[in-house]
Amino acid sequence: MNKSNNNSFAKGRLISLDALRGLDMFFLVGLAGIFRALPKISDNGFNNWLANQCHHPEWQGFTAYDLVFPMFIFIVGVAMPFSFSKRLKQENGKKKLFKHVLIRTIILAILGVVLWQQPGGAHPNWGFYSVLYRIGFSYFFAAVIMLNTNIRGQIYWAFGLLIGYWLLMRFVPVPGYGIGDFSQEGNLATYISKQVADFISPDFKYVFSITLIPSVSNAMFGVLAGHWLMSCKSPNRKAKGLVLAGLVFIIAALVIHLDFPVNKKLATPSFTFLTCGVSALLLSIFYYLIDVRGYKKWAFFFVVVGVNPITIYVANSLLKFGNVANVFVGGFDFGNYNLLMVAITVALVKWMFLYYLYKQKFFFKI
Repeated sequence: MNKSNNNSFAKGRLISLDALRGLDMFFLVGLAGIFRALPKISDNGFNNWLANQCHHPEWQGFTAYDLVFPMFIFIVGVAMPFSFSKRLKQENGKKKLFKHVLIRTIILAILGVVLWQQPGGAHPNWGFYSVLYRIGFSYFFAAVIMLNTNIRGQIYWAFGLLIGYWLLMRFVPVPGYGIGDFSQEGNLATYISKQVADFISPDFKYVFSITLIPSVSNAMFGVLAGHWLMSCKSPNRKAKGLVLAGLVFIIAALVIHLDFPVNKKLATPSFTFLTCGVSALLLSIFYYLIDVRGYKKWAFFFVVVGVNPITIYVANSLLKFGNVANVFVGGFDFGNYNLLMVAITVALVKWMFLYYLYKQKFFFKI
């Protein structure tokens, strides 16, 4: 990690990408808590729907909460053509870049294990796996593909991995269940995880999960979006292209859903297309408003979060923001609004923490 003196509003920087990344992370660490508190105020259908959007479905289905890390991986992919192009221009650029990618991947994996294995952590029994591991995995293999293929090859890999995963899950028989079983117990991914747990160790059953394959496609679709934004096309055409791609991906997801249902835990092709489609649509809106039309002031709130995403993700696990929030609201009785006021205060405390780092020009980068 290092301290960067780059201003996030520097000339030529894709501010929309920082802002979208910020929205994504702030939903995870701030807005989700606020939405979950709403049913305590009024137990109505709308408030319950918003609260339910901040939880993962038990198995099949989709909520807004499911979008957080797939969109983060998509954004990682979008940024890669921009960052890689600069590094590749340096002497021995490809060799140095690969070393950088490898080190970054290892750090993400180790950091994820440290966070997930802490006492009382989010997944204390998951072994050597975390969301950061999935991000690092998808980033590493997307980088390898980028460094060794042209754009056409990258397109083939993006779709090929997803189609290959679909065929594996659809036609490889699972003992006792047969082929094409997408239930929690009978799907191929669960079967392979159980074999890894039995023959290697339960600690590695998610490390070697085949559900990691679609995440590489997720990153690669982001890479292709990044190439599109770096192209010589007009800004308006770039924004329209993202809209079109997003809509096509969402339609494809709905069609595939008829055979292979949307499922986050299996990272099904329909789930991957859906999350990439929504990510592309959101990116088009942010890009058009911020980088094309120049409406930047409203995005500042999210940019502050988006330039330090790993910082707030780590801090959210290690620091007691709730204790700080209680200093401001803990002595008051807001009645039914108690939980909401605490959630809002916690979110603001987290943002102020990041704002302080932003003002100090302190951006943690791996």
